[in-house]
Amino acid sequence: MTGEGASALAGLGAVGVERLSGITLPAPSAAERASSGLLGDEEPGAEKTTDAASPGEPLFDAAATADIQGNVIPGFNKDHQRFLFFTASEVEGARAWLRWLAPRLSSMQEVLDFRREFRRERLESGSSKPSKTAIWTAFALSRAAVLKLLGEQALAEMGDRAFRQGMAARSTYLGDPATAGAPGHSGGWRIGGPDAEPDFLVIIAADEKDELDAAASVVISEAAVRGVDLAFDQLGENLPGNLAGHEHFGFKDGVSQPGVRGTTDDGEDISPRYLDPRNPHSRIFGKPGQPLVWPGQFVAGWPRQNPADPLIPDEGPGAFPVWARNGSYLVFRRLNQDVPAFWDFVARAAGEHGTDPVRFASMLVGRWPSGAPVSRAPEADDLALAGDEFAHNHFQFDDDTRGWTPSAELSGAGYAGDAHPRARSDVFGDVCPVSSHIRKVNPRDSGTDFGAPGDTFLRLMLRRGIPFGPPLAGVRDPSPDLVATERGLLFAAYMTSIEDQFEFVMRRWANSSVQPNAGGHDPIIGQSNVHGERERRLRLHASDGGERDIVLEREWVTASGGGYFFAPGISAVTAVLAAPASERSGRDES
Repeated sequence: MTGEGASALAGLGAVGVERLSGITLPAPSAAERASSGLLGDEEPGAEKTTDAASPGEPLFDAAATADIQGNVIPGFNKDHQRFLFFTASEVEGARAWLRWLAPRLSSMQEVLDFRREFRRERLESGSSKPSKTAIWTAFALSRAAVLKLLGEQALAEMGDRAFRQGMAARSTYLGDPATAGAPGHSGGWRIGGPDAEPDFLVIIAADEKDELDAAASVVISEAAVRGVDLAFDQLGENLPGNLAGHEHFGFKDGVSQPGVRGTTDDGEDISPRYLDPRNPHSRIFGKPGQPLVWPGQFVAGWPRQNPADPLIPDEGPGAFPVWARNGSYLVFRRLNQDVPAFWDFVARAAGEHGTDPVRFASMLVGRWPSGAPVSRAPEADDLALAGDEFAHNHFQFDDDTRGWTPSAELSGAGYAGDAHPRARSDVFGDVCPVSSHIRKVNPRDSGTDFGAPGDTFLRLMLRRGIPFGPPLAGVRDPSPDLVATERGLLFAAYMTSIEDQFEFVMRRWANSSVQPNAGGHDPIIGQSNVHGERERRLRLHASDGGERDIVLEREWVTASGGGYFFAPGISAVTAVLAAPASERSGRDES
């Protein structure tokens, strides 16, 4: 890693993003939204409505919020996490361990309570660190564990073929190399490769590293005495300092997450609503640019997304047995990132494209390192935009992005409004390339190969990833040992269809040069495997009005582990998975 690429990488994180502060009230509850008033003027011609929310949003009662795991909704989002993979050598011992583990799993309600309080703190102080700490635990099992604990019929009742086959068997289907020994080939994975599928995955998350390690030690020792062996232990940690929340290439990660429709017993929305309720877009978005998705896309047994109308759910039955209600599929990918190779390429290509390395890299990603979208900041990074959590995700690709009016509560709490430059129509990718990572995996308002933009809601996932390994970003003159150290992303995402969500996005969009719209492969996570050739291509618009085809001769992100898992409801761990066969509840189709 030399020259301009090394210099650009070393300069990342030199200046931190100042988050919003001085906002003293969180988003209103569902009941409060009904009586909130309009502040300011809507866009000309906008329809006015006084409805508080989309009709019929589901109620998550106390039983549901105690049963759904907290890393599914709302997500742990802790700085320090351990991913512990186990293999059970003795089935009854595994059941005994699960009986010990079940009461220690963190519920949706437990995590929601913490996250809501932290949200109040964050909006008021601007701090990214909570005043209180917590240790949380999540659990999931693989197809191999379903076979061991419940048998072949139970696995057959899991409707997702990808889960029933496992990730290693579908690795080349995802675009991973078919040639043994090639980087990313499943035979070289650290965990989850052929004939090395773990039974269980336990994720422990904490605010403090020493508390994390102490909790993990207890889980590992309790498993060991019951014949459940630790197969792999992976530490994931938020990057330090100004790079917090970034991935190893140096870009802010996880900016765009879907909201989940529904309210809890206390009347609060699961995903807060910040738009004025008389703006019709408040029925579709929580924060500006954050689509509200029906919970059945992420949690089994709940109303699912209807591609024809985002306000009306699809009530059709899901392909899950009864015991799987309140559970979710979990996709895990251990992704190595070749940071030096990425920035060496960027520096070389930027010179040929007539721009600087950071701007060129931002065109590949679709966001600047700070997280500011290229669509709203075409020429340079905008730290103020990046720090405004109500603005940095508010943009479209095909149409001009219109203004929005905050709810009365948000304005009254001190939010001054979104005064940042708006995104303009960019159908052909003149500003944000059609092949940029964020356009490939989430086309937003663009029509796709599957039709109208509403179909994109069906592909969204709840992402819970975290980096692993020491950073190179922000480091000047790194030692050879540091450069050679393994680093990357622990990709983790929850959904109710691995085939229609994760695999669809990877295979049909990221790995394609013409879908969801023509313009090239995803330059960050996309893969190409045409008759053994791994070459990818993308097309960028040049400043002189012309177009340039760019050839990517290698990947910078390669798999080094992975697996398909199922995260059951907490009650099912004890009542079904840990119970003797004579005591297990039914497994009929729901």
